[in-house]
Amino acid sequence: MIPLKKDFQHGNVSLKVTLSDDLWYLTHLIAPGDEMTMKTERKLKIGSSETNAKNVRKQMVLTLRIESIDLSEAEELRTKGIVLSGPEEVPHGVYHTFGIRINDSFTLHKNVWSPLLIDRLNEALTNSAQTTLVVQYDREHALFSLIKQTGIKHVAELKVTVPKKQYVQSANTSLYEQILVKVNDYLQTHKISGIVFASADFWRPYVQEKLPATLKRISTFISTPEVAKSSVRKLLMRPELHQLFANQRLQKEQAFVALVLKKLDADFVSYGFSDVQKASKAGAIQELGVTEKFLDQSKQDESYNQLDDMLKTVHAAKGKVLFLHTEEATKIINGLGGIVGILRWKTE
Repeated sequence: MIPLKKDFQHGNVSLKVTLSDDLWYLTHLIAPGDEMTMKTERKLKIGSSETNAKNVRKQMVLTLRIESIDLSEAEELRTKGIVLSGPEEVPHGVYHTFGIRINDSFTLHKNVWSPLLIDRLNEALTNSAQTTLVVQYDREHALFSLIKQTGIKHVAELKVTVPKKQYVQSANTSLYEQILVKVNDYLQTHKISGIVFASADFWRPYVQEKLPATLKRISTFISTPEVAKSSVRKLLMRPELHQLFANQRLQKEQAFVALVLKKLDADFVSYGFSDVQKASKAGAIQELGVTEKFLDQSKQDESYNQLDDMLKTVHAAKGKVLFLHTEEATKIINGLGGIVGILRWKTE
């Protein structure tokens, strides 16, 4: 995401979306009650009578007071709200929805940009959105997965049929060549920070020896007994990859959940809104995890301001705040009420 203009004194920040991960960050920046201005398209009825009237789509600049925010699987952030200003043919007070995609620009206005919100914004602006490509392969099968800030995405699969009597060397040539072609394709379309090649040791050389020096520098080879989507999460916890995944949100979330489960039996964890709020007021929270489900629900039931005040309190006490996105982490934390604090000391 690129900052086009930052004017915190007047509450305005203008941004341009450059990566799909930016949309996810924006779900944690934009809140009900914020005002957003951007170029959009709206259907208008032209003509004074039913016989002459026709519907046309017209580009215009509108300002909305946001009421809801939703990130779709189609990599579009939809912000719905009431029109505050725009062309005269669009009445004030009607509803409109902005569909924000990559390369779109907008201005976000908040009455107050708290230190916590500014930290969230800076995290989004400095986010390199680096992606790790995981390639699992054997003699006949290759599976490609992308590990991003927002989780794991399985993107491609290759299969070849190899006659049993055919020599291994000749049998695998086409598959390994296809693997390298796919890898180069993803290097062109994603900001790949590292490549993990996972296979049984026997199959490793067939790819490793074909890699150019430029790819070897960012590649890690690791042993795995099978090629399966379920194996990717297991690879994340392998010590060989800790450095590679050190900056990935996925590992941070798994580490947070592991610490929660470890501290839970020792009563160094508070969970549920009321208990976490009490611990935050006492300055006892060292790390706080909030799921997207809990965040979205707070926006719907109008308790978001209370949640935001709590986050500010935790931040002011030098506590860390983590917004949880991945399926595994959110399933566990949602089971504890959607909000969990790891404590510095026990509270009553």
